[in-house]
Amino acid sequence: MIGTASKSKKVTFPFEHTRFEKARIIGARALQIAMGAPILINTDKSDPLDIAKEEYEKGAIPITVKRKSENFIWLEKNELF
Repeated sequence: MIGTASKSKKVTFPFEHTRFEKARIIGARALQIAMGAPILINTDKSDPLDIAKEEYEKGAIPITVKRKSENFIWLEKNELF
């Protein structure tokens, strides 16, 4: 029918990460920092995991998450800067 609302959900960006995505992002970033990657925020912390957690909380980690929805549409978290 014409004029009926579709049943698709409204997608807002940036979306919330699942706990698994969050763990993967923070772990990957901590490994990068441990291997000598530049730190993207000003912090007094020295542990790579603590630095990665703080970067995640501030939204400074430039990592893209791709998911498939029910309609097989790729959703991407846009870069925050």
